[in-house]
Amino acid sequence: MIRRRLAALAAAATVALLLPTQAAEPPAAAARFDQAVRAFAKDSHFSGVVLVADDGRPVYRQAFGLANREWRQPNRLDTRFRIASVTKTFTAVLVLQAVEAGRLTLDTTLAEVLPETAAQPFGKVTIHQLLTYSSGLPDTDQSTGFALYQQRLSAAEFVARVAVGDLITAPGTTFKYKNLDYRLLERVLETVEGQPFPALVAARIAQPLGLRNTFALASEAIVPNLASTYFVDDDQPGVLRADPPYFPETYGAAGSLVSTVGDLLTFDAALRTHRLLNAESTRVMLTSNPSLGYVAYGFWVYPCQVGGQATECAERQGSIAGSNALWLRDLRHGRSFIVLSNSNEADLQKLKGVLSAIR
Repeated sequence: MIRRRLAALAAAATVALLLPTQAAEPPAAAARFDQAVRAFAKDSHFSGVVLVADDGRPVYRQAFGLANREWRQPNRLDTRFRIASVTKTFTAVLVLQAVEAGRLTLDTTLAEVLPETAAQPFGKVTIHQLLTYSSGLPDTDQSTGFALYQQRLSAAEFVARVAVGDLITAPGTTFKYKNLDYRLLERVLETVEGQPFPALVAARIAQPLGLRNTFALASEAIVPNLASTYFVDDDQPGVLRADPPYFPETYGAAGSLVSTVGDLLTFDAALRTHRLLNAESTRVMLTSNPSLGYVAYGFWVYPCQVGGQATECAERQGSIAGSNALWLRDLRHGRSFIVLSNSNEADLQKLKGVLSAIR
């Protein structure tokens, strides 16, 4: 009997050693986040996943709501979400990798890479100006709504359709957010790297980091564990509907990626530890431009408060109807917040305030 008990204890100890440890998550901090986030989720009908990490180590992670309302399937920590404009951060990394390799400079003009643009008013626009949404091109793609994205358009077709007319401001002088600037960067990447955007994300970022859930979404693809998306229209408050159909390919380098909170945390850590970009390129990427609304490359970088401490934040948001994302990084103290949602019912900026106030 004693031998059997000792054997059982030894086996249990062995199993315990093989199981992933949760000791890295400080219970007190996790409890504070859990109480605040659960209250927010209840009041706002938040649906998605929240992750908080310190220096790449998860402190709090929890899933809420339903990934599919028709079948009542819950969101999980490994649920894949459309990350919308968080895609642009990946695009900025690819551009800076091309700069490191000597295939581009930040002062390279479109006409130098795409000869067909030489006669266009935007041929003189630089890579830096595209990265900071200061090309001077009009905001025609954002103002069309879903109509433009309900057509399958390659980067070249998108640019031909949207980049028309004269510049409305001198390049580099005025911030104007639009997807066109990043689809132009996609055309540049395709040309200098010789591969389409989905292949570049896979080869240069996802595969080196082991990101198994991060890729460009194709409209015909059957994607396991991908959250369905739902939205409330301003014209019908309180009425939740499925997202209208659109081609994710038409967002391309501006918004077509899928990911998970775990993959984004790995991406976050890779940027902190210079696995994708060297220290100088990382510094350049996170250099704020206050005259352009504090925009940096792929992020906004600005003074902020996190956990009661004055610091500097890098923030990236994404939103396409029901696909909503928030990624906030404390650049001085190593804390990161990653929120992915499959509904626009909850205000993620309010959630950011809740999360960043907790010590």
